[in-house]
Amino acid sequence: MSDRAQVQPVSSLRVPNTSDIDIAALRAERLARLQAAMREREVPACLFFHPANIRYATGTSVMDVWAAETFARHCLVPAEGDPVLFECHTSLDVSRRHLNDVRPAVTWQFMPDRAPEVTRAWAGDLMSLLRELGAANGPLGLDRLDTFGFLALRDLVPLVDSSGITMAARDVKTPQEIELLKINGAIGDAIMRDFEDAIRPGIREYELLATLADSLIRQQGEYLFTRLVSSGRNTNPWGSEARDKIVMPGDLVAVDTDAYGYEGYMIDVSRTFLCGDVPSAGQVELYRVAHEIMVGMREVLRPGMSYDEFARAAPALPARFQPQQYECMVHGAGLEDESPTIYYPGQAPNPTDVHIVPDMALCFEVYVGEVGGEYGVKLEDQVLVTERGAEPLCTYPYDQTLLGL
Repeated sequence: MSDRAQVQPVSSLRVPNTSDIDIAALRAERLARLQAAMREREVPACLFFHPANIRYATGTSVMDVWAAETFARHCLVPAEGDPVLFECHTSLDVSRRHLNDVRPAVTWQFMPDRAPEVTRAWAGDLMSLLRELGAANGPLGLDRLDTFGFLALRDLVPLVDSSGITMAARDVKTPQEIELLKINGAIGDAIMRDFEDAIRPGIREYELLATLADSLIRQQGEYLFTRLVSSGRNTNPWGSEARDKIVMPGDLVAVDTDAYGYEGYMIDVSRTFLCGDVPSAGQVELYRVAHEIMVGMREVLRPGMSYDEFARAAPALPARFQPQQYECMVHGAGLEDESPTIYYPGQAPNPTDVHIVPDMALCFEVYVGEVGGEYGVKLEDQVLVTERGAEPLCTYPYDQTLLGL
């Protein structure tokens, strides 16, 4: 198994403590970045339904998994001044602890017969508020909305997609966000250690997933947003979620944490482990390729590189693995998968005039497995861009046995 000498013992892991983070500063820093991006794009107000955007703008989080599937809560953010949060009635008191202007939300999702009538009234009230804010002429930035809501708004105010605003605000992390990412990096080390410790012949994939979720929640994380645990033949191609497959001696076991940690910030790390002590030559070869690419990306990254420059400087994935290469080389990480996205050469064009800058939080991704192969190797590291390069946020070691060490 892996050399755990590089992993902090439980007693020294930096566990979350509310005193580590200035929550008021966190909220003020994020709102300031968001409103600056709105002013730069001349969008006087944004209407957010997406939980990550609401959290970024207001600091509030209420049943995010459920809220992602409904339109039960939303917020209106002016380019100047305080946001107005429209909260589901059961959570008004919760959000009023953190925000000055919290109002009952109108919902129409579960009443299709009345939805046109309800949304017309809702849109009229929203326009009254926009007039009070001096933003009634629009455009109004919008992230997501159902058909009834969209139809009610579209003839009242010009609508624009808000993703350019939110991505621009969130691609560089604030000082308090960086502290949160470091805390969650330590949580990532802990949950990966617990996951690897649970690997043994006879355990099922979903039991390993349960270990990951249990460890995350016990360390004040929030939830997993995928079930990406696979073993043996399920590791090729990548993307198989936890099943009732039994882990056998000699199996590769791959995991992508895909977790929301303390205060909702992502823990996004992948490792592939060996169940046993003697890997096959093929397993060692795949792991070596994945490891060299992962380490190479970390070593070549420097602030100031364009996305295209970085993609070309990073180690190339051998041609025989490219048909199943991961969907991107790099993605941002914060309250969710965020910008930037950098593609492997040949996947999609990377901009030459957009640059990697300090205080970005990035995830390096690699999957190595041939079409029809018996197994594959998935690795992913989450890093912070500093003036010196890429600083790992999660430091859990690679599998030394698979590296042939």
